[in-house]
Amino acid sequence: MSRELPHLSTPRLRLRPLEKHQAETLCALANGPKIADNTATIPSPYTLQTALDFIDGMQEKYRTANLLSLGAHLRDSGELIGVVSLRINPANLYGHLGGWVAADARNRGYAAEAATVLMDYGFADLGLYRVGSQCFSRNKESARVMEKIGLRYEGCLRGAFLKNGVHEDMLVFAALREDWEYRL
Repeated sequence: MSRELPHLSTPRLRLRPLEKHQAETLCALANGPKIADNTATIPSPYTLQTALDFIDGMQEKYRTANLLSLGAHLRDSGELIGVVSLRINPANLYGHLGGWVAADARNRGYAAEAATVLMDYGFADLGLYRVGSQCFSRNKESARVMEKIGLRYEGCLRGAFLKNGVHEDMLVFAALREDWEYRL
């Protein structure tokens, strides 16, 4: 696996590593409505130090922990609208897709576009066999994105995640390489 973070493009987006000067923007976006509530690991409040630590650690986490995280930017303006990630398990050729899009960028297809190009990269460039994702059962928007991009619903893990003192059900979605290639 390449050890440098990739730069990926779609017709409307550029996925690339974040830079320190984007920390305040990342902080503001990550503190937006529903971000921490609908994600497993984003803290609330999301502090400027959290943003700086995330940006500083992106390359190192890719090299040492197989966590590929990229900022999703509008292609025309360069505006940061979210973050996408792929946690890679090289021994099993498995990737776990994650991410979020800021409130004012939702319902425009950006999440699906970013996830699709990251999955393309995972299957074609990283040689993954399976890419999956999960979302809280109450997060209908994320479930819709996963189905839209071609991940198959595999089931519900009841009470699988403790979030803010509540046991949350997790919906599981995935695609195998042949599923992904077949959709083309």
